[in-house]
Amino acid sequence: MDISTISSGAADVVSSREQGFAALTADDFMTMLVTELQNQDPLNPMDNSELVNQLSTMQSMQSNVELSEALKQLTTGQTLSSAAGLIGKSVAGTLGGQEVRGVVDRVFIEEGEIRVGVGDDVMGVDLLTEIA
Repeated sequence: MDISTISSGAADVVSSREQGFAALTADDFMTMLVTELQNQDPLNPMDNSELVNQLSTMQSMQSNVELSEALKQLTTGQTLSSAAGLIGKSVAGTLGGQEVRGVVDRVFIEEGEIRVGVGDDVMGVDLLTEIA
């Protein structure tokens, strides 16, 4: 059974066959909760304890998102700092099946990855095989 994409303007639900519930982010979850609150029957509102539970869940999800982002930034900063220690050092690595050797002359972030520059070549830190 395939669930096709539904767009209500407030939230987009993805196909369960493509990605399923694992594809939902914290923002998606919070959007669904807010939409639920906005569309509840005013003559028969949800139970207070249920509302408190949902608000608590929303706050918990937001805290987790913020913590995750902070940890990601901290990790990126530490990795960039460690990679900066490679400037001026001789390294070797494999780039596109070719061995690259030289002195690291720059370190930067590109598309969320830490990269080192060796002359005209640029490679991810994970591709380095030797540091001298």
